[in-house]
Amino acid sequence: MTRAMHADNTDTRASTFTAPGDIQARQGTGRVPNAEECRAFWSDMGMPDHIREHSFLVAEVALNIARMAKKRFLSNLNLGLVEAAALLHDVAKVYTIRYGGSHSQLGAAWVQEWTGNALLARAVLHHVFWPFAMDVHRYSVSLIVFYSDKRVRHAEIVSMDERFTDLLHRYGKTSLARKHIQLSLQQGRIVETLLERELKVDLDAYSFDCRRMVR
Repeated sequence: MTRAMHADNTDTRASTFTAPGDIQARQGTGRVPNAEECRAFWSDMGMPDHIREHSFLVAEVALNIARMAKKRFLSNLNLGLVEAAALLHDVAKVYTIRYGGSHSQLGAAWVQEWTGNALLARAVLHHVFWPFAMDVHRYSVSLIVFYSDKRVRHAEIVSMDERFTDLLHRYGKTSLARKHIQLSLQQGRIVETLLERELKVDLDAYSFDCRRMVR
């Protein structure tokens, strides 16, 4: 069997998403919820305030990057899709903290069922670890959200080093856990380099909340 994973920057009508536990790609049609609808979905899923604050800030970072990308190398980038994916990436976090499981897999399943949007669900599914080619043209929405999450510690924009120091402190209880965290950091650095190459911007020095370079 093969996985047919299509570009995710523009076409939200005919795309594929590999569902958790199912190696066959699923074809689907779907919609892109707006920010208000995403917030209502948070309430339906019982998302607590601190995860809402984190998600808001990840969306701010992602939209800043997406707006630059749309101007410089991705003219057809769907900003609404980027925003929705960022707002929904941790929608299942509190559930899995309480009951176990993968918040990215469960969140992706919820989002797929709610919206029918395979590209949106894929961005949620792979926001922790990216298993495909590091191609910011083909997988722009997913990789922008993937990177943006790695720049927000709780409700604060930080460097990736600061973010992952915190992750190691909180979750690096075993050698395997530390290995996975380090791998995610390495992937984040690759995506950062690829985005910087296209955007001509030093993202590590970029102030996302005021949209200007830090001097």
